[in-house]
Amino acid sequence: MRKESVALLTIILSLVCIGTFCVYSALAVEANREVLFRNHCIFLGVGLFLMMVASKVDYHILKKPFVFRLIVLISLLTLILVLIPGIGLNLNGAQRWIKIGSFTFQPSVFAKFALILLLSVKLAGNQEKITTFKEGFLPPLFILGLFVGLVLLEDDLGTPVVMVFSAYVLFFASGIRWYYLGFSMVPSIAAFVLLIWTVPYRRSRITAYLEPWENADDSAYQLIQSITAFVNGGIWGVGAGAGEQKLHYLPESDTDFILTVLGEEMGLVGTLFLVMIFVALLYYGIRIATHARDLFGTLLGSGIIGMVTFQAAFNMSVAIGLLPTKGLPLPFITRGGTSLMVLLTMMGIVINIGLQAEPKKRKL
Repeated sequence: MRKESVALLTIILSLVCIGTFCVYSALAVEANREVLFRNHCIFLGVGLFLMMVASKVDYHILKKPFVFRLIVLISLLTLILVLIPGIGLNLNGAQRWIKIGSFTFQPSVFAKFALILLLSVKLAGNQEKITTFKEGFLPPLFILGLFVGLVLLEDDLGTPVVMVFSAYVLFFASGIRWYYLGFSMVPSIAAFVLLIWTVPYRRSRITAYLEPWENADDSAYQLIQSITAFVNGGIWGVGAGAGEQKLHYLPESDTDFILTVLGEEMGLVGTLFLVMIFVALLYYGIRIATHARDLFGTLLGSGIIGMVTFQAAFNMSVAIGLLPTKGLPLPFITRGGTSLMVLLTMMGIVINIGLQAEPKKRKL
């Protein structure tokens, strides 16, 4: 599967190049644009180095008890520390960051990988009982609930949605009975609706999504500006660097709504090109995962690819108004930080899985 691994590497490099262009354009009018863009390049450089290292190190080392337990312990510890006043940094009304000196990171970003790793280890090692409810389904469901619960305490609903989707991909791929998954989704959806309806600002986002033009000057302002940018871009776009929404009309144009910058400047053609690159990433990622040498590799690869592509689809859907506004970065495109470094490291792991994969599909 070396061919697929090279293709995946090419796709990732293409995405980060597009992302660098979008970030540079989105920061054009920012007073501290040079500092922000330099920091993005630093995070990108570190992330590419970590991807290279991860692609060379045998992914089976992650299965060793000391390694995966250490990763999970660090993840859970930071998820708890971020909730402590004085340690966790409150930005925009949410306490989701930890600041050490001049370095700021979001523990939930690392938690997504820790969850995928832990579930991959446990599900691959419990195949004899995987079809049972008590010993096959409940333990991984408890693990998922623990991670999701801690992230929810940060007043973050988007990341838990990504976590749940990634976990269910692993549940399905590991052989857990489909009706266990189906029945468990009912209370999950009910809890999701409750978490939206009981929080005023989340409820206002739903109202803005359903009636955007009636809330154009309030809760739907960001959505309207995003849609306007895509309309202005048309088929071919207004030209590289010529977009107007980044001129402080659209909030978060360099982060959660960076697709809008691409859509306005490169038009429908540029947007669809980016979508096709993510589709190619999904295709080659699935091929690598299904040809992995062992079930652990299949689950780890499937979880990572599922998480990345679902988050990308979610972000794009929000930008074009198919889903209510929710702050999730567009993988490899949004201005970099710890999220970019973790994503690139995870893709290095998938590349390593591909380099060790068998040419013929492994029988599960």
